[in-house]
Amino acid sequence: MRIHLRIAFIKGKVLIGLYGFVRIVRLVARELMSRTGKGNQLRLRAIVTRGTINETVLEKRASLLRNDSVHGDFSGMVSIDVKNAALIINGTTVKIISANAPEEIDYTTYGINKALVIDNTGAFRDKEALSRHLKAKGVDKVLLTAPGKGIPNIVHGVNHSEHNPDKVKIFSAASC
Repeated sequence: MRIHLRIAFIKGKVLIGLYGFVRIVRLVARELMSRTGKGNQLRLRAIVTRGTINETVLEKRASLLRNDSVHGDFSGMVSIDVKNAALIINGTTVKIISANAPEEIDYTTYGINKALVIDNTGAFRDKEALSRHLKAKGVDKVLLTAPGKGIPNIVHGVNHSEHNPDKVKIFSAASC
């Protein structure tokens, strides 16, 4: 299965933080990690979940990334790093961050600046709620993986050229 990332209108090297870890964003994580290399591109660096981060939780997240009952097995390598609370995906360290609210997170402490946060929790669906992500240190843009209210719903190939990526801070991929 090939996922078309609808955020292709964002240019340059962009660090990604995934807020939540439901199926759609695990598929995004798979796609991002299968394309990781050199040059300007999207680079997954963090996954935010709620609750305690321990070996059991890391193993569960790794298993969910490795295996999908509909989309099959991930073709890459996934292991855990308990000491650093991270998944190692195709040799890249992806921090697992625990937070109960978007504005609690300081992404800069993980070496992440000007990040694109992809929110897939379903808890934040309008501009006001999604703007909470922008209060977190290190966040530059927010992408919602569902239709949003009061934000551009961008469909690549339909209306992506109508929006200036330098000016749009919060947007939706229009549908997961």
